[in-house]
Amino acid sequence: MPSEWRETIWGELATLEYGKSLRGYGDAVGAYRVFGTNGPIGWHTEPLCPFPSVVIGRKGAYRGVHFSPKPFFVIDTAFYLKPKVELDIRWAYYQLLTQDINGMDSGSAIPSTSREEFYKLPVAVPPVEMQRDIAETLTAFDDKIALLRETNATLEAIAQALFKSWFVDFDPVRAKSEGRDPEGVPPEVADLFPSEFEDSELGEIPKGWRVGVFGELAKLVKGSVNPMTSPDQVFEHYSLPAFDVSQLPVFELGQAIKSNKTRLVQDVVLQSKLNPHIPRVWLPYRVGDNAVSSTEFLPWMAQAPASQEFIFCLLTSTAFSADVCTLVTGTSNSHQRVRPEQVAALATVIPPASVMSAFEEMTNPLFRRAGENRQSSDTLAKLRDTLLPRLMSGKLRIPEIQEAVEEVTE
Repeated sequence: MPSEWRETIWGELATLEYGKSLRGYGDAVGAYRVFGTNGPIGWHTEPLCPFPSVVIGRKGAYRGVHFSPKPFFVIDTAFYLKPKVELDIRWAYYQLLTQDINGMDSGSAIPSTSREEFYKLPVAVPPVEMQRDIAETLTAFDDKIALLRETNATLEAIAQALFKSWFVDFDPVRAKSEGRDPEGVPPEVADLFPSEFEDSELGEIPKGWRVGVFGELAKLVKGSVNPMTSPDQVFEHYSLPAFDVSQLPVFELGQAIKSNKTRLVQDVVLQSKLNPHIPRVWLPYRVGDNAVSSTEFLPWMAQAPASQEFIFCLLTSTAFSADVCTLVTGTSNSHQRVRPEQVAALATVIPPASVMSAFEEMTNPLFRRAGENRQSSDTLAKLRDTLLPRLMSGKLRIPEIQEAVEEVTE
């Protein structure tokens, strides 16, 4: 530990303040985030903690550590940190990420964080100015990651808006039928759309388009593989937890994958068949030669003239997602599933190949950039996690890495 740092315990630095019971936060509209034991869960009109601080889970098998840069509310399953001395609150957050909060237990029936045990935790404290430097360095990584995620949300929203305009609302057709030029559509693309509608079993659709079923646009990939038979081989593993964390596959040895998987191919889109009311549709950035997915995913391979981009946008569109939710089987909300043959049989409007090709050309760059951004986010997160314990222990000093940090976070 550097000589200017001091060794103390958390009880000398701060107190853990209890959250309060609150109803209706999930649907409430307000300016203040509501936090529970695992992070943000809603909004409220008034804060419980009137300053930026750290939220620490109090109850549950997993108790997270979260940071709020603004005043917030905490429900009664979590604590918030109230400093007793001058602290950089962001430094306190990063410091707590290095400590085993989940290892503390009050001994009650439900795993719970003990305030008394927390107060005994040892902590090495640098001077406040150094705390700020450490926090700013790590925050640079988190800010860049957050920006990349926001950019991806925008890119996907643009693609979804285009899909809705062309294939749900039929805006280019409507404009041409009214004698107007389709807004935001290049002339050569506008020429691909008709200027009239006709009736169908799904209602009014563009003339010359037709009603078909999803199975005409995508086929289910089949082929089981048991990674355990190749224990030393590295697999590119697409799983539900990996989707929830980063929408990036995990590369792991076959011996670590304990059940059969589905072998994946290029041009595939993964749709979770488990609990479809929680939408999980994954458009992989790249699929390697040794890629496998959880059998809880339905791997749909786009069939020409449909593309990955078209299938992804169709599966995530509001109307199609709602139709999928009507197909669930199982009585428990946590074990509801859909069958692939039912999804394949869902009716949908099928546009001409020329229109689908134009859609692919316009949206492919958006999804390609989103995939690159996810890779960049993953690289930044891994570098941040490598630096975190070394910075917090004083084994690594800011001047030693300043130039490298500035380069990767630009």
